[in-house]
Amino acid sequence: MFCIKKSTIHEYTQRSVLSFLLFALVFSAVPHVGTAIAETGANIIKVEEAAFPVSADSEPRYVKWVTATSFSSDPLQTDDGPCEPAMSRFDLCKHFEEYGIEDTIATNDLPLGTHVKFPELYGDKVFVVRDRMNARYTGTGRIDFWVGSVTPDTPEIIAEAKAKARAFGVKRVKMEVYSK
Repeated sequence: MFCIKKSTIHEYTQRSVLSFLLFALVFSAVPHVGTAIAETGANIIKVEEAAFPVSADSEPRYVKWVTATSFSSDPLQTDDGPCEPAMSRFDLCKHFEEYGIEDTIATNDLPLGTHVKFPELYGDKVFVVRDRMNARYTGTGRIDFWVGSVTPDTPEIIAEAKAKARAFGVKRVKMEVYSK
C-alpha cells in the first residue's frame, strides 16, 4: 500500500499556496494594455486606452557625446546580406521600402534594441540600435547612422546611397539613451 506522510502533503500545500500568492503579486504589479470601460446600468460612460509609456514620454537614462558617421547597405561593406543588420529577423531595406523610415544605428557600445535620440540633429526622432560596427570601434563612443535605400541590387542604387552617406561626414553629437 502506498503511504504519504502528512508532513509531505502539508509542505506541498504550503509551496503551492506560496507559489500562487507570488504569481498573483507579480501579475498584479505588471501594467496592462487594454481598454477600461466604466458602465452605469446599460449605458457606457467612458472608454480609456491604457498603454505602456514610450521613450518619448520619459527622460533619458543618460546622455553621452559620440562621434557619428553613416553607412549604406553596400554589399561590399557588409558581412552577410546588405540589408540584414546584426539584429536578427529585420530587413533594413524592406522596412525602408514599406515605411520610408531611416531609424537604424550601428554601435558596439549599446545592446541591440536600445532606443536613442539625437536632439541636435533629429529632434524627437527615435533611433534603434539594430547593427554592429567593426570590432575596432568597441568602447570608442562611435555610432553609424544607416542611410536608407531600397535593396541595393543595381550600381545606381548603391552609388546614390554611398553618396548620401559620404555627404553626412563625421560629426560629434549628443546621444540620449532611453531603453532596451
